[in-house]
Amino acid sequence: MSRTLRDPYEVLGVQRDASPDTLKAAYRQKALRYHPDRNPGDREAEERFKEVSEAYAILRDPDARARYDRYGAQQPATYRHDTSNVDWRDVFREADIHVDWGGQSGVPQTGNAVFDMLFGMMSGVLRQAGMVAGRTYEVRLGLSLGALHDGTEATIAVPGPSVCQTCKGTGRVDASQVGGRSPGPFEATSAPQSAMVVCPDCGGRRVRRAGVRLSVRVPAGAGLGGKLRLAGAGEPGNPPGDVLVQVGWAQPQGASANGLDVTGRLTLTPIEAARGADAEFDGVSVTVPKGSRAGDTVVVRGKGLIGQGVSGDLRLTLETAWLEGAARAAGRWLRKLTQGGERK
Repeated sequence: MSRTLRDPYEVLGVQRDASPDTLKAAYRQKALRYHPDRNPGDREAEERFKEVSEAYAILRDPDARARYDRYGAQQPATYRHDTSNVDWRDVFREADIHVDWGGQSGVPQTGNAVFDMLFGMMSGVLRQAGMVAGRTYEVRLGLSLGALHDGTEATIAVPGPSVCQTCKGTGRVDASQVGGRSPGPFEATSAPQSAMVVCPDCGGRRVRRAGVRLSVRVPAGAGLGGKLRLAGAGEPGNPPGDVLVQVGWAQPQGASANGLDVTGRLTLTPIEAARGADAEFDGVSVTVPKGSRAGDTVVVRGKGLIGQGVSGDLRLTLETAWLEGAARAAGRWLRKLTQGGERK
C-alpha cells in the first residue's frame, strides 16, 4: 500500500518561501540525524530519513517545487511537464552524505539492505506523486511468418502497473463510452450527453495493475527486432512511460533459420504431392507443384524472415505420410469452409 506524501515544507520544517540554501541546510540537518547507519534497527528513523529525502528531492527542483506549490500532491494526470528522474547522487552530495553508488540509475546501492530498500520504494512514491517520469516497459511479441508478412492485431500483457488506457489516466470517462458495463457514480454536468462517470476499468484509480492486456496493431512487413511504441501506456509518472513491443518470430517446431532464410518440412499425403496442392506453413501460403515427391524442396521467394527491408526465402522439404498428411489436409479443408467455402 502506497503512503500519502506529506507536505514537504512541513517535513523539512521550513517556510514556503524558504531559499535554496535554507532548504539545503534543513535537509542536511535532518538527513544526518535520521541516517539509517546512525540509527541501526530504528524503523522510525528509517521512515523519517526517507520522508525528509523525498521532501528535499521535490523542493530542490524549481519546476517540481512550483508544480507542488500549485497542485499539491494530487497533480492532474494531463500535466505533462517533464521534471526528469530524481538523481539521488546529487541529493546526497548536497547533504555531504557518503554513498557507494552501484550503477547509473540514480538510485543508490549503499550496501545497507534497509537503506537500498528505502530508496527503491522512494522512487515509486515520487512517480505516483507525479514528480518523476514513469518507466518504459519492454515486451517481446512472437509472431508467425504469415503475421510478420501480412500484419496482424495481437495482444500483449503489460509487465507492471500502467496508465489506464480507457480513461487515459483521468479516472473518468464519458457515460456514452461505458455501454453495457456497470458505470461508477455520475458527476453533475450542464448537459446529459457530457455526463462523466467513474472509469469502469480502473475504478477511478487512473492506474491498472500489472498484467493488463493491450491490443497492438503490427504492420505488414514487420522486421525482426523492430519495436512498436505504445506512447503513455507504461508506468504512471510525469510524463507516463511507454511500452516498447519488440517483434520477433515464434519459431515452430522443426523450423530453423539461416540468416533470413527459413527452412522447414511440409507433410502431405502422397496423392496431394502427386496432384499438386495448396498448403500452408506457419501462416504462409505454399503452392506444391504437380508431380512432387517426398524429398523435393519447394521454395517460396521472399517469405522468409524480414530484416531492414529485405526478406529471405522459405525453403520446405516435402514429406509424405498418409495419417499426418490426411489430418493436415482435413484441417486445411475445414479452414477454407470457415473462410467462405471449399476451393473449386
